[in-house]
Amino acid sequence: MKIDKPGIYRGVEADHYFADPTPEPSLTQSLCKILIEQSPLHARQAHPRLAETIGDDDDEAEKYDAAKAKGNAAHAMMLGRGKTMAIIDHPNFKTKLAKEARAEAVAGGKEPILVKHWDIAVRMVDAARWQLAEIPYCQDAFAAGHGDAEVVIANCEDGQWLRSMIDWITPDLAEVWDLKTSGMSASPYATGKLMASAGWHLQAAMHERILDELDPKGAGFRKFRYVCQENEPPFALTVNEIGEGALTIGRKQVDYAIKAWRRCVETDIWPAYPLRIIRPELPAWAENSWIDREIKEYEAEQDAKPRKDFNPANLMAG
Repeated sequence: MKIDKPGIYRGVEADHYFADPTPEPSLTQSLCKILIEQSPLHARQAHPRLAETIGDDDDEAEKYDAAKAKGNAAHAMMLGRGKTMAIIDHPNFKTKLAKEARAEAVAGGKEPILVKHWDIAVRMVDAARWQLAEIPYCQDAFAAGHGDAEVVIANCEDGQWLRSMIDWITPDLAEVWDLKTSGMSASPYATGKLMASAGWHLQAAMHERILDELDPKGAGFRKFRYVCQENEPPFALTVNEIGEGALTIGRKQVDYAIKAWRRCVETDIWPAYPLRIIRPELPAWAENSWIDREIKEYEAEQDAKPRKDFNPANLMAG
């Protein structure tokens, strides 16, 4: 499938989307993250149509990632779209039969998952649906008849194509939902850190930028909600709505990435890291941690009243 004009596209197969079906190499939120966190050259190498091919990427199938497998299965079950899973009825992939079943699944375009992890994904989805039904304004999230799954949006800004795939969007384009599963805590006290490290705010800003061009009447009224669920019992989740403050930073990052990408495309110059000596700064938390230790050890020394007949070395001697 080719996307040759700005619009909202439903039913696009994931493989076609990730191959980049636009007329010119397009920019996505994931490429924006790579450009910002690493460099334009890294982003170029991650692009499906611009990457330099080195050798034959024929490594034996990548290592099985249980968290990824559970997440992909839960995603497919919850949204009704996504990767086609192949359930492997073996305890692990150590045996010859298990490896053959895995290779057969991959050759058939399916995602292999051990049966024990499939069972966990089923429990995750059941738990997610129960919790969402109890949260106000979230009862219809990912529910059939209340939206569309894996919707592709694309726009062209002065010759530069932008594209994004939305997990779930309501028919009025007012609510954009994303399902995230993680082995990390989904606590309300932890998702701010998850948002920053995974770039939810940047992803939401990219969705917003494209949708506002395609649906200008809805600009300023959209909600971007991220359902973050733990992939271990009790499979707790939180629904996180991206606030205006985080969205503002996301918009700035998307704008920066688009301008940098455009400059690289026009000049065909793709810088990597700065060609100079770097003097890294310690993160504030590392500096504060050491200073805190010095203070505590100093206080302990002041409070200590050592006995003349006590020698710590005697503890080692028994």
